[in-house]
Amino acid sequence: MNEALLETYQKAYRALDLFPLVKSEDIEKYRIDYGREVLVRVKSEINASMKDGKVIFTGHRGCGKSTLLKRLGIEMQGQHFVVFFSISDLVEPSAVSPINILYSIGLRLLSAATTANVPVPEDIKEELLGWLTKTQKQKTETVVKSEMGFGLDKLLQLATLKLQQEKAFRDEVETVFAKRVSDLVQRLDRLAAGIQTTIKKPVLVIIDDLDKLELGMAEALYSKNVKSLFSPKFRIVYTVPIAAIQEPKVMGALNSEGVVRPYLFPIAKFFPKDQTRNPQAKPLEKPFQAFLQILQKRIPEALIEPETACKMVLMSGGVMRELVRIARECCTEAMFQLEIDPDRTEVKIDDAVLQVALRNLRLDFARQITPDLYGVLVRVYQTQKQEDAADGGFVKLLHGLMVLEYENDRLWYDVHPIVVDLLRQEGLIE
Repeated sequence: MNEALLETYQKAYRALDLFPLVKSEDIEKYRIDYGREVLVRVKSEINASMKDGKVIFTGHRGCGKSTLLKRLGIEMQGQHFVVFFSISDLVEPSAVSPINILYSIGLRLLSAATTANVPVPEDIKEELLGWLTKTQKQKTETVVKSEMGFGLDKLLQLATLKLQQEKAFRDEVETVFAKRVSDLVQRLDRLAAGIQTTIKKPVLVIIDDLDKLELGMAEALYSKNVKSLFSPKFRIVYTVPIAAIQEPKVMGALNSEGVVRPYLFPIAKFFPKDQTRNPQAKPLEKPFQAFLQILQKRIPEALIEPETACKMVLMSGGVMRELVRIARECCTEAMFQLEIDPDRTEVKIDDAVLQVALRNLRLDFARQITPDLYGVLVRVYQTQKQEDAADGGFVKLLHGLMVLEYENDRLWYDVHPIVVDLLRQEGLIE
């Protein structure tokens, strides 16, 4: 077996696994000139907003929001004390609630304040950390009050771990603050005020991955609880699923709290709407080249045929994560071919490898599409228009990346290119 070639594919595979980019060194190494306009608009909104302004950020899953938000945090550090975190690092998706979002903000603010040597009043520490178990509450309070010969950092780690892993702890958080959310928010505001006084910068909290919640949960979170989420008196960026903003109740709730419109990170559009069914159409140069750079920065030129790389880009539908998924599947197939046939010395990502990768991804989509959704997909393919979301089918397809949203002066929609192949296989379109 060509061990050196196998190791090269393994390295490329690992490079593709670095998505989204959240570490500064990875952003510097792999970033491309993509999404800058959206980043500047969000920065401008934050800087122009009131000191307690809230920004809603949305886009298709995998379009590059997390990487852009991390870049936003880095670029805002000159004007703000930035606290960036992913909600999925603190609370499992099925357990996210308004209270534990606010409690998570409290833990992250307390951790950041401690790291920055900002004095934190004892009552705030006790409110957030003074009851780490139901059965040992008094013992824990004593530990907190004695400034933790145990160490504040360790208590923060313990609280974070319990929030992540223990339903009993999350239930206790809910019980303690259910009728006194305002008390929790007051502690958060005092923490933020203390940071601002010491550091001389306003606080900016950026919460990633709320857009990855199950759709019904996200809709309930923003339509019924937005007032609580918006109550802290410092700047916060929240993420929301693109499918959730199709729900009038969600937009109505956001509008009532002063959000004129969410900021959308659009997916890349490779063709004008009127050229999407033209097999001779040439892709728009700027977004197409940006996506090729994603591959070029991760897969050595010697491992991939240039024409195949172009096809991979087009089959992504303009969604970054989909390009990464296709590329990883191609690397997996190439590694398989090397290992299954040890006498083989050369394997390159070509059209044959790509077809295997696309077949695997097509089957993944097929498992998610129930019979009643095929009709919706065909109509979207034919009309490129939004379907009535009353029965939830269109929204489900949008949330699952089977239908993609594009924008010119108007919104328009299309079926994911891999799903288009599936519709052809089923004989539903020509």
